[in-house]
Amino acid sequence: MISQQEKQRLLQEKRDRIAAYKQKLEQSQQISSNTQPQQVIQAQENVQTNQSPQKEQPLQNQTIITHPQQSDLISLYLQTKRKKLGFQTIEMYSNNPAPPQAEVMTIEFGVQCEFEMPQSKQENDDQIIPSMENVRRDSRKKREVLQSAEKPVEKVEKNISMEEINSIIQSQSFQRFFSRSSKTIEKAIHGVEVDVLEDLMNTQQVAQEIGKDNLTKLLSFSDKLYTENRVVTSIQWSPNLPNTFLASYSQNEEGSITDQVGVVLLWSLQLKSRPEFYCFASSPITSACFHPFSPNIVLGGLYNGQVVVWDLRAKHTPEKRSTLNSGGHSYPIYGLNIVGSQNANNLISSSNDGRICIWNLAQFNQPQKIIDLKTKNKQQSTNPQVEVNATCMMFPQGDANNFYVGAEDGCIYKSKLHQNTNENIVIPFEEHLAPVSGISLNSSPQASPIMSNLLLSSSFDWTCKLWNTRTQSDSKCLANFECSEDYVYDIQWNGQHPSLFSTVDGEGYVDLWDLSYDLEAPITRYKSGNNSINKSQWSKDGTKLAIGDSFGEIQILQLSQKAQKIDHERLAKLEQWIKSDK
Repeated sequence: MISQQEKQRLLQEKRDRIAAYKQKLEQSQQISSNTQPQQVIQAQENVQTNQSPQKEQPLQNQTIITHPQQSDLISLYLQTKRKKLGFQTIEMYSNNPAPPQAEVMTIEFGVQCEFEMPQSKQENDDQIIPSMENVRRDSRKKREVLQSAEKPVEKVEKNISMEEINSIIQSQSFQRFFSRSSKTIEKAIHGVEVDVLEDLMNTQQVAQEIGKDNLTKLLSFSDKLYTENRVVTSIQWSPNLPNTFLASYSQNEEGSITDQVGVVLLWSLQLKSRPEFYCFASSPITSACFHPFSPNIVLGGLYNGQVVVWDLRAKHTPEKRSTLNSGGHSYPIYGLNIVGSQNANNLISSSNDGRICIWNLAQFNQPQKIIDLKTKNKQQSTNPQVEVNATCMMFPQGDANNFYVGAEDGCIYKSKLHQNTNENIVIPFEEHLAPVSGISLNSSPQASPIMSNLLLSSSFDWTCKLWNTRTQSDSKCLANFECSEDYVYDIQWNGQHPSLFSTVDGEGYVDLWDLSYDLEAPITRYKSGNNSINKSQWSKDGTKLAIGDSFGEIQILQLSQKAQKIDHERLAKLEQWIKSDK
């Protein structure tokens, strides 16, 4: 900081110099017009070089268009000196707040420059503020930044144990990565030109092109009396009426005592204001389905373990129901399927009590057969077998014996209905980290034998998996999809497109995937609302997707024509990839 005495001394020197220049200017006015331009030019050079005036030399053919004023040269001199002394001047215009206007002064030498000339300005000693401290502080900060940038970055070395290395090498994700990468490297070694980014860039570009407006909202269905504040527990399109679907609902926790506990509603796309038919039950309905060979029959699985049958020609309450002491289920039923032919068929139910029950619809007193699903216990040696608590069930199309179940332990099990013993010991697929929420088998009529063996699973661990059910180990996971940031509640193959499927999650997103275009990200992400989506189901023709949320609303989404088209060339590459990844 500059002391007050030093500041006063510098100001006094300025005043003396100003007085000297005033005297010189008064003398210059008495000189003839021939010598006046020489003095002005010499004074300006002295101001810029901070030197005393030198002897005047005769110059010829020099004229000044605009004569500088005395106050202008004084201001120019003060401005130059303040910059040299390291001061910062704050201009105060109390009388006229407008900024100073630039005035042009032209000299015949050919140099044109602009000087800021204030309209009215008075020197004030208090307006001179020293800024040397700010300059020093800024330079010090700059020096510190430069010194820190020159310091070498310390490398943090992490030692990985052999156990961690072996666990990474033996993991399924590393095996899949190594299998794909080794094939690319082997092709490059043998002289084949491989562009590892070309296929990825083409895939992303095509996915962006077909991903626009693939899903659009067509209709929405809700009933204030029967669907408000109820969770949609299942959705199924009618196999006989293409524009009709059913939805089952849980109990309204905020309702009154007189409200119906369990509700199944039949909706029609032609009737938007109200349901076609109402089905009621004394317990919350966890699953429901149409009878494929009897259009008027609707089947339901209840939370208390009962199986009920509604006849749409009769009344809203169940026509038949199983008894609680029939030896069937004692826990919620999460899977219902009709298997067999039109003349000989059975109802198959699954529950998280570890049982699979086979029912004859003509007699509901007790199940025709009970299968206890068990698997090997990995944790306790005293109890070698544990029950399989099923959360969902799926039969391949046209198969009345083999079936798949997803369980609470995160595993997917394959089993058979007809075996020599009632105890069915099943071997799990590679497990999810949380309960399995949904499974779906590829049933597209255009799917090749390779594609028809693909099974999809969703889980509460926020992931989905793609399985090949016809491998040597019978539990081959081909891909893992990790796009959602919440529970994935359901997953469904499209009924017509062999590589198209959808997922729904707790954030209200509907993700549309096409495996022939991209295995890493969905081609479309549709936001249905703020409520979580619990169930979804494609129509039989594959053009509409019905989704149900946690507040009882069902939306019908229309699939675009672009997404319905099948790229057979890309589909062939996908099949080739599945073959090579066995």
